[in-house]
Amino acid sequence: MALVPEQSNKVATAVAAPPALIERASELIRAHPECFWFRHPEARIRHLEDIRLVVEHLREYGDRRAWWAAQELHKCLSPLFKKTS
Repeated sequence: MALVPEQSNKVATAVAAPPALIERASELIRAHPECFWFRHPEARIRHLEDIRLVVEHLREYGDRRAWWAAQELHKCLSPLFKKTS
């Protein structure tokens, strides 16, 4: 099966996250450790994709407080993803 040319030429580039978003996501990880059972204690948030993962896990594994925190973080994240696309 051959790859479609449009798909084979795509290269994923990691976009660095702004320091304020990194700090907020780190705070949420500390506040909701039950949502991040898989995460290594020394892992660092560096990219927008890392922050998106925080949002997804807060929504999936957290309580109502975690879900609302994820919504707030996502509001900050959404415009940044639109700029990079």
